[in-house]
Amino acid sequence: MSEVEITDGRRARRSASRDKIVTAFLALVRDGALEPGAHAVAERAGVSPRTVFRCFEDLEALYRELTAVVHAEFLPRARLDLNTSDRAERLERMLKNRAAMFSDLEPFRLATERHRHRFTSLAEDSAFLVTMERKRLSIVVNPDEAMEADSFEALNAATSFDFWRRLRIEQGLSKAQAARVMAAAARAIYAAAPDPGPVHDEGGVR
Repeated sequence: MSEVEITDGRRARRSASRDKIVTAFLALVRDGALEPGAHAVAERAGVSPRTVFRCFEDLEALYRELTAVVHAEFLPRARLDLNTSDRAERLERMLKNRAAMFSDLEPFRLATERHRHRFTSLAEDSAFLVTMERKRLSIVVNPDEAMEADSFEALNAATSFDFWRRLRIEQGLSKAQAARVMAAAARAIYAAAPDPGPVHDEGGVR
């Protein structure tokens, strides 16, 4: 066997090990482990703890892999069919979508937020997700900027993951109850705001 073939074989094994480790790390987090240790990851992946440290130089590198996978899975799910100018109906579609997303995304967000003050990449990702939440809300209910500013900001707070986390963690609500409470808060804010009328936007899937 040539040196090139040996090198290629090592790279292939390293790549396979990395994939196993990331898959195991994701599975542990999805199962509710907020801070999976190297030994737990190694056991789940079927590799040695030494392999985990060889494939990932530090914990932040592993969390970067986690955020990349989470983005690939969840960002496409934020797209909605907005083929209506009825602002309230568009809000309802977003509320249903967001509750389902937050329910599935919850363990990953809770896990990464534990380390965002330690790792720059996680702090940046957290800021990115907050920005994306606001951007998506604007696309859904305020693409024409017709809503009163304070009402929009209140709606942004009530439909955020931070609000969902408070309902789930601090207030101890079930996922179903948290979804109902988030929707009730958003509807109350929208109903109390000056009526901006129908959305002046082309609609479609966005």
